[in-house]
Amino acid sequence: MKTVLPGRLAAVASFVREGAYLADIGTDHAYLPIFLAERGRISYAVASDIRPGPLSRAEENIRMAGLSERIQTIQTDGLSGLERYPLTDIVIAGMGGMEIAAILDAAPFIKRTRPRLILQPMQHIPELRDFLARGWNTEKETQTTDGGRLYQIFCVTYDGISRPITEAERLLGRCNVEHRAENPALFRILCERQLALLDEKIAGLERGGRDASKQKELRRSIAALMQDLPPQN
Repeated sequence: MKTVLPGRLAAVASFVREGAYLADIGTDHAYLPIFLAERGRISYAVASDIRPGPLSRAEENIRMAGLSERIQTIQTDGLSGLERYPLTDIVIAGMGGMEIAAILDAAPFIKRTRPRLILQPMQHIPELRDFLARGWNTEKETQTTDGGRLYQIFCVTYDGISRPITEAERLLGRCNVEHRAENPALFRILCERQLALLDEKIAGLERGGRDASKQKELRRSIAALMQDLPPQN
């Protein structure tokens, strides 16, 4: 029986290119590279984790799937030591945005080799977008729901070009904003959740007698992006 991925990882997997030489950072159980190898989507994979326990589970799952010759495991911190592999696609999923930024910042080789990075941060997403705005081109973005939670996933490559980023784009993602009509239902959910958070922040500032004009302007900007979406059924 082939491996089945939950919605979050299935969305991540959809960004991995055909025939990729993949690195899955923080692989845990190695479900993602196993899924892709079983379907012939990748040529080879390196599954890494900093912890020996998850890596041991990954090795057992790879062996049980009969994929030991196509997926290699390595215990390492982030991308350390992976410059010796001809990586074309790198997945970093399920970590905080600041942790992802630190991993990328500590691996200068990816600015030279320029693989596709598929990132799925769990938190600190605006901060990760700030980091990526300094030299990384966002090629694609999507959102998906899994277990009642909304996840943002984006793929980027390094091109050395810094790009200004608006406050709305920090929260929602430039590609999501530009292509919002392609996935209006999920984009609406993304906006509504950000508006709810802004409403809480505005209320807290006003209770404390502080200025909330900046947050209100951001709220208007996000609400305006929803106006041209198709009506909900």
